Amino acid sequence: MNKILKTGLKQFMKEPNSRFAFYLMLIIIIISTAFLSLNVVGTTYNYNIGDIVKEDIRTTREIKYIIESESEMAKKRAADNVPLVFDKDQSILIDSLKKIERYFKYINRVLEENPPIGTEDRTFQLIALKDILPKNLTYSDRTLWNTLKAVNTNKMKITINRILIFIFDKGILEKPFLNPLDSNSQNATIRTINISEDTNEVSQRLDDIRTMDLIKKELPKICYSISKDKSRETINAIVDIVGMELEPNIFFNIEETKRRIDEKVKTVKPIMGILKKGQMITREGDTVTTESLYKIDVLNKNTASYNISYIIGIFLIQFIIMFISIFTSSGKENKALENKKVPIITFSLVLFFMIFTFFAPKMFNLQDSIYIFALFLPIPFVTMTISSLFSDKFLALLVSIFIIFYTFIISMGTFASLAITFSSTILGIIVIRDLERRTDFLRGGLIIGFINALIIIAIGLIDKFSAVIIFKNAGISFASGILNSILVLGIFPLYENVFGVTTRFKLLELSDLNAKIFKKMLIKAPGTYNHSLMVANMAEAACEAIGANPILARVGGYYHDIGKINNAKYFVENKSNSSDNTDMPPEDYAELIISHVETGVKLAKENKIPDSIIDFIREHHGTSTMTYFYHQALEMAESSGDTSITKEVFQYAGPKPKSRETAVVMIADSVEAASRSLQEPTSIKLEGLVKKIIYNKLNDGELENSHLNMSDLNLIQKSILRVLNGVFHTRLEYPEDEEIKKLEEKINTVSENNED
Repeated sequence: MNKILKTGLKQFMKEPNSRFAFYLMLIIIIISTAFLSLNVVGTTYNYNIGDIVKEDIRTTREIKYIIESESEMAKKRAADNVPLVFDKDQSILIDSLKKIERYFKYINRVLEENPPIGTEDRTFQLIALKDILPKNLTYSDRTLWNTLKAVNTNKMKITINRILIFIFDKGILEKPFLNPLDSNSQNATIRTINISEDTNEVSQRLDDIRTMDLIKKELPKICYSISKDKSRETINAIVDIVGMELEPNIFFNIEETKRRIDEKVKTVKPIMGILKKGQMITREGDTVTTESLYKIDVLNKNTASYNISYIIGIFLIQFIIMFISIFTSSGKENKALENKKVPIITFSLVLFFMIFTFFAPKMFNLQDSIYIFALFLPIPFVTMTISSLFSDKFLALLVSIFIIFYTFIISMGTFASLAITFSSTILGIIVIRDLERRTDFLRGGLIIGFINALIIIAIGLIDKFSAVIIFKNAGISFASGILNSILVLGIFPLYENVFGVTTRFKLLELSDLNAKIFKKMLIKAPGTYNHSLMVANMAEAACEAIGANPILARVGGYYHDIGKINNAKYFVENKSNSSDNTDMPPEDYAELIISHVETGVKLAKENKIPDSIIDFIREHHGTSTMTYFYHQALEMAESSGDTSITKEVFQYAGPKPKSRETAVVMIADSVEAASRSLQEPTSIKLEGLVKKIIYNKLNDGELENSHLNMSDLNLIQKSILRVLNGVFHTRLEYPEDEEIKKLEEKINTVSENNED
């Protein structure tokens, strides 16, 4: 894609006129961006609480902003609803249970090895137990004594395990929890860690988590409630053993809690405030309050940030549209860039439109009338003028796209403006398609006004406006179409004369054969005159067939040989017979014949003929060679031994045809001249002649810049043949008067004899 874009841009920029048009487009984009930015963005204000406002402050557009205080409160509420995360270490309980298991193994071992004598004295067993107990199982003598005296040590072990499981399952904090995150959450999520299966979580009230000190205070009560059937000595031993095993097993996980709070806060949508377009923030003379200052700050911040992003965005969109236009136009026949006048005129029209559109809301007080805003803009005027001046629908379409974009943005993107702008631009191109008379502009204006009125009625019905408003706006729409057409009528002659644009009307004026130059041609060069008429007729027919400009081709055919007027006798079509040849050398004769091109250009400029017609005079021979004189010169050189003969002496200077119309006139000129030499012309001979001339021009490269394709050449051939067959049609051989008289006398004699 990047390679394609570079190729398209390179192909577009290789011509000077294309570069000139590119720079003008860039200027238009910069000016457009400035106008659109000035129209949308606002100014900033510098006030403090208690200041007196010096002007009315209102918003120029709708502004959505984040209410920071409320948004922060919403985030705080969300954070406070996130439970605090604690990790419960299951390994602590497991280690305690293992210690209890080992402790009672030693108890049972002592009792087995040293059975008690009697029921009370456990001195011997106590001594034996203390000798074998490891250091990590050190309890008080009273605890060991009471354990040894237990009726059933196995049940005592089970009871201790139950108490430990109960206490550790609830969880033990080392000390009262001081929330380092300043969260108001009263809920906790307890995650059990260091277990074989996946970590599980349970929800719990933060108040239900006990500290070590609190558990120790409640421990006797807990032990008693679980071991009521035990003796006091046994319960005391249980309390001592459990108390020795207690340690914190719940720890606050600050990182996980932060992560969960952050995730929750991210899901909180900010609380939005809206400043409506045109909303009054504060009036002149008012005192700035906390609330009004906050809104002013919002307006200032939004304006500062909006300016930069808006300007960049608007510029980029237009720049992209420009590159698309360049890409789509590269590689095509681009008449709009053949003359610098075209981009200059287009630039002036678009600039006028932008300036008018920027100031229109202020001039017509349309700030609150966006519904009919587009009706007050000279949209059809621009597209109608461009289409009628240049007959270039592609250029008019590109300008239409820009106008639609510009109007859509400056009208704040309303559907009504978009619909009316789209209708006005497209209709401005279509309604002058068959332009014949200047009054046709008024007809086009009526069509635009009528269709836009229907659109206004449709939009009014959609938006449920009253009938009075709908028909009032429809009337404005109708008047707008007519006014735009009148504006085109007024400005059209100005562009025709100041810039010398060859319009359809100018061509119709130039096609008047009663002009002095044609009368002079008819008298001095009658053969050239008739030749030019034939060329014009063939060229017009061919251009109609291929979709080129037939009127331009016809007028070009009329004028292409005006350079022959002053030296008419030297051109074969003006000679009465073949004995009129001169004794000039072939080189001199060729130079005289070739000079009719420059003579014609000079004569055309003296008669103020437009450049588009002068192109036919320059290009109708291209760089072709005068083969007759070149061949004659070669024969003479061969006989005399002269080696100084060069082909360039017998070649026209060019340039080669650069448009389809000039190329068609070149073909028609050659065909008409060659057809005069045919003896007893027939359809087959004429077809062979036309094909030969077209293929010779093609093979010689004379048509390489004309944008004609093979399909066009085929249609040109057929069209020219139709004209030639009409000229050289088969005629009846009329009898002489003497033959008729002889037949009459013979018939009369026979009739008299029959009567006798």
